[in-house]
Amino acid sequence: MDEFVKVLENEVQIVALSLFALMYAARLLWLRSLRQPLEKMEPKGSARRGIFLSFGSVLMPWTMESTRKNLSVYGEFALFHIAVAIAIGATFIHPYAKGALTDPVVYTFVAFLAIGTLVGVLRAVRRVSRPEMRALNTPDDYFAIGIITIYFLVAIWGLLADSNWGLIAYFGLTTFLLIYLPWSKISHYLYWPFTRFYHGFLFGRRGVTVPKLRSTTEV
Repeated sequence: MDEFVKVLENEVQIVALSLFALMYAARLLWLRSLRQPLEKMEPKGSARRGIFLSFGSVLMPWTMESTRKNLSVYGEFALFHIAVAIAIGATFIHPYAKGALTDPVVYTFVAFLAIGTLVGVLRAVRRVSRPEMRALNTPDDYFAIGIITIYFLVAIWGLLADSNWGLIAYFGLTTFLLIYLPWSKISHYLYWPFTRFYHGFLFGRRGVTVPKLRSTTEV
């Protein structure tokens, strides 16, 4: 059983990561092949400033009306994605730098994963209970939030128990997600840099940006 866990942590993960990278490389090549729309208007602002604000908006919730009026939504977003980063990062730390997983580190990871689980449940309930969200969500949306929330729970099991079955569940689900993600709506993070750059460039060049960061906090 121990040998099987080692193979699952190493060889299986490497194969899954390789397939993951190949699928994303193909998508990136496809994105690069698309023709970029030409902007014919005379520039009225700074495209560089627009790009900076577009990328920086994820760290500046006060610049977006949706998060400025409801900071709890932004808090959920941040905590959920921190948990995602921890769940994925631990799959590299455990097999290759296990000594770094001291008790304080493990308990900190588990705390964030537990919060991420709670946020995942809240998001799933919101999607099911609100008619306007049910109208927008597809089966893949429900499956995505469900499988990631389960992934947090399995990561907690694997990190806390550090047992064969816990690690098999953790790394087995990691393998599944590496193959599943490029075909799911979770792959939105691949398009995020492209959309942020394009929108920032377009609206910055047209001068349609926040006048001053200081003024946004006063709204």
